[in-house]
Amino acid sequence: MKSYLKYLEDKAEGCNIPLLKAFKQAAVPTSTYYRTINLVSELRYETASKVLTAIEYLHKVNEMREHAKKVGLSKRKNISIRSKFKD
Repeated sequence: MKSYLKYLEDKAEGCNIPLLKAFKQAAVPTSTYYRTINLVSELRYETASKVLTAIEYLHKVNEMREHAKKVGLSKRKNISIRSKFKD
């Protein structure tokens, strides 16, 4: 059985998202990130769930940004990719 940390690392790597960035996006203290990767403490389910949601969100934002580049929306002024993003 995979630990929460291993699952999050695999998911973040597959989505090409730095795990620390996902922790910050999830509003989880960076101290929790460092304690977890240094195997000082284990992640709780709730924390891992928040980080997983953040990874998925950041991945969608990156996909939208890449799509916008392909269709040329990024050349227009005053367009925010995040403002177009809806859950």
